[in-house]
Amino acid sequence: MHEVYIAESLLETAVNKCKDSGYERIKNIKIRIGKASVVSTGALLFAFDALKAGGIASEASISIIEIPSAGYCKTCEGEFEVDKDFIFQCPLCDSDSVIIKHGNGVQLEELEVE
Repeated sequence: MHEVYIAESLLETAVNKCKDSGYERIKNIKIRIGKASVVSTGALLFAFDALKAGGIASEASISIIEIPSAGYCKTCEGEFEVDKDFIFQCPLCDSDSVIIKHGNGVQLEELEVE
């Protein structure tokens, strides 16, 4: 379950940024999750809630922005966006020679602090 590691990493980064900037409490963490990242948002939220207890993020919430998968086809040189977890074929020419351009990661977007 890599969601625990992701939640731990997001929380650690958020706490460090908050403290480094002189703030005392995290209210919200906004993150971007790519559709192709294969992250279960339910498991991520569960892990985050378990890990945040007792710290400066104990009352923090997470806002999630889901990013669609996008790719580039080496055969037809087309760029495309799909609303799928995985990209196996180019929707333009059906080639399986594709590269995922974005939508396969998790990124800390913004912190709301006090």
